Amino acid sequence: MNFELKEFNGKAIIFIGRGREGLSFEKFIKSQTSVSSFLFIDQQDDPSYLDSLRNMDFTKTFIVKTAGCPGRLLPAPYTTPTKVFFECIKQLKATVIGITGTKGKTTTTSLLGAMLKTKHKDVRICGNIGIPMLDALNGATQDTLFVVELSSYQLAELEEVPHVAIVTNLYNDHVDYHGTEFAYQEAKRNIMRNMKSEDTLIYNSETEQIQYWLNEGQCKSIAIKPEDQIDMSKSKLIGAHNAKNALMARTAAGLFGVDGVTCQEVIESFEPVPHRLQKVAVKNRVTYIDDAIGSNPEATIAGITTVVHELGPIACLMLGGQDRNYEYWPLMQLVSRLGIPYLVLFPDTGKRLKALLPASYKVTLLETDNMEEAVKWAAERCPVDSFCLLSTAAPSYSIWKDFEEKGDLFQKAVNALTEKPPQADETSYS
Repeated sequence: MNFELKEFNGKAIIFIGRGREGLSFEKFIKSQTSVSSFLFIDQQDDPSYLDSLRNMDFTKTFIVKTAGCPGRLLPAPYTTPTKVFFECIKQLKATVIGITGTKGKTTTTSLLGAMLKTKHKDVRICGNIGIPMLDALNGATQDTLFVVELSSYQLAELEEVPHVAIVTNLYNDHVDYHGTEFAYQEAKRNIMRNMKSEDTLIYNSETEQIQYWLNEGQCKSIAIKPEDQIDMSKSKLIGAHNAKNALMARTAAGLFGVDGVTCQEVIESFEPVPHRLQKVAVKNRVTYIDDAIGSNPEATIAGITTVVHELGPIACLMLGGQDRNYEYWPLMQLVSRLGIPYLVLFPDTGKRLKALLPASYKVTLLETDNMEEAVKWAAERCPVDSFCLLSTAAPSYSIWKDFEEKGDLFQKAVNALTEKPPQADETSYS
């Protein structure tokens, strides 16, 4: 289908940022319109790259920005690939289910997509999950179901809304991007801000902020409550938070005719998304868990709680990363109460975390910026039948490109560990 995007015709397009989203937009807009030129600009090329936008003739130029560039920094009008996608959806008259939240977006998106595919022929999963939204439009029809993971970055400027939205949870995050915690929450709110009476929001009833949003909105809503039950006994997904994600996915799938029995079958066969409480390997009777996505304190607390309650004792926990001024006191109190004997602390937050350790907590520390060293150090110390957990409670960018790179390096180092002959006097950790 060709979309009406007349505002781009004959314009010089300047795309702020690079990467997959930028390349996707260039391919899409050139296939749909007659732009006069297309230019990428990026901070890596010129630290003052945004200054050049101030004196442009906007009768001839159209600025588009990647989600990774905060709109509040731009000195000129702009649009985004997300806004263009939703404009195309309006013309296509297709259905969108949008998923956001501080944590759990990707698992819920993937699980819901798998459920919907059991009944609907054309289900397309895209967005922040790693598949550009504009790529997903290729060959789509009015009958296509789009399951779209939406980050706060993508939601910040959004005015159109999905027909069904899921908000998994809401914590303090990405203040460096949005400027304030309030601005971050308001960006998330855009997923349902302009919903009409026929639209539906599915949310966790424990997230109080959403109730205030609903008081000012028109949409229907379905709350997932703590007492709601779902059978996760045969699922590879572990943790109470994943049970809530599965409940939300099942609820949304039900709106599109997928029955509960089918949803349960999908839950039981679903392969967890990498780097989200992913069991990497058991080496020398120590189990290594990759929760690289755990990039704020709340997520790491959830990861620790899940491992301890459902799997076993944590002997080594790997923490630290980019400093976004999170509140770490509750996390470090939990770590000390559990008496986790070994901690790896990565920069930049490692020093802050170390300063929060109670004097009475007897712990052995490694401070490093090297993942291979961290894994080898843990392997030399963790007793048998214990767990080593990577869940850093901080973003990755102080050392790694992203959480995937961090998790991949952890998995590579774990898989490279040498198996030792069993010792007759080996005792388990308790």
